Amino acid sequence: MRCAYLRDLDAEPLPEPLQLREASAADERALAELLSAAFDANWTAEDVARSLTRCPLVHGVYVIEQDGRLLATASARLDPERFPSEGYLHWVAAHPQARGMRLGRAVSIQVLQRFRDLGCRSAVLETDDHRLPAIKTYLGLGFQPVLRHPRDAERWAAVLAHVHRIGER
Repeated sequence: MRCAYLRDLDAEPLPEPLQLREASAADERALAELLSAAFDANWTAEDVARSLTRCPLVHGVYVIEQDGRLLATASARLDPERFPSEGYLHWVAAHPQARGMRLGRAVSIQVLQRFRDLGCRSAVLETDDHRLPAIKTYLGLGFQPVLRHPRDAERWAAVLAHVHRIGER
């Protein structure tokens, strides 16, 4: 998906006691737990360090926390070989217990603002077709499907039909 231009996005204020902040190496274990829960995978603190907090391509990992517990995250990645002049919205996740609170939207807006500050003209992301609530969020942020293969138009039509149905609920 691609957001063709980075427009002003108003971040909704988070209710107390939620706090949005940039993550640090001290958050690696908690980020691993969050990403493991969100993606039903086995992340370790070392994975987080290698892929996010200590990766030279990542220019900010943002988290939302409540009382010391991480509830959501998103990362600002630059990959000039694959996506010149664009930011790459990376590893957006919300803890299963925090889904529906629009925390993914809040951290994604923070990342998009970071891209704008870095001089990026646009942003991209990659996601799985079954992540319908996330796709709905990305559409609301201005992202649109990118058709890279002949069957993508049909695939995206089906995904968008499913997203539209969840929006009607």
